[in-house]
Amino acid sequence: MRHIVVQNLEWVIEYWPDLVESRLPMTTKPLRQAREINGEEKELLDAQARMDRYFRTHLAWGESPAPVDVDILQTLLDVLVLADDLAAELGPPAMCPILAPPGPGVLDARPWLRYSLARLHELPDDWCEWAWPTVERIYRRTAGALAEIYHGQTVRVICPWCKGRTAEQPTGGAHTWRVEVLPNNEIAIVCHGINCSPPADKVGTWLWGKPCWPITTWQRLAHHARAA
Repeated sequence: MRHIVVQNLEWVIEYWPDLVESRLPMTTKPLRQAREINGEEKELLDAQARMDRYFRTHLAWGESPAPVDVDILQTLLDVLVLADDLAAELGPPAMCPILAPPGPGVLDARPWLRYSLARLHELPDDWCEWAWPTVERIYRRTAGALAEIYHGQTVRVICPWCKGRTAEQPTGGAHTWRVEVLPNNEIAIVCHGINCSPPADKVGTWLWGKPCWPITTWQRLAHHARAA
């Protein structure tokens, strides 16, 4: 456990500058999947854009002279809060004050991550077990934003069989396909939609009652999705 916690913290510290840089709109981003929209969806998006321009003021999102990627910025702030909480919970060593909380405008979580890393090297193993959930959240948020992690990524396709129905979106339209690492370390797409039941000839296998397509069947899955 100590090895995993230390390794994940060191990884986030190493790649933090890349995450900060990726918030800028001109930064090259990892390729993301996108689906083509139909005519009706395009008309709705155009109408929404016209309304946004009509009601927008100089204080609205999109009018900043230095726009940023809002998703990346939110990740930076979330990780910074987690790093500060972790450093505060680990406590100061003898005769050494704890790090002050980050101030407004701070986007560098590395001082708090390095502080936690140093404390975990000093503390017993059970502290590493306690810190693991927070460190794992920090690692996954950072790696996910940098597209450096496969497990849990959303495939931006509407499932043709459950139509994207979830508990949050019972009428459909949600992206229910997730890339997951199976127990045998094989990568697969799993649909998490409600009552998703593809025909037997169109599903790769089943995982805990959910349709599952191992990576070797992805070409056939793409063909079925396009046909649907």
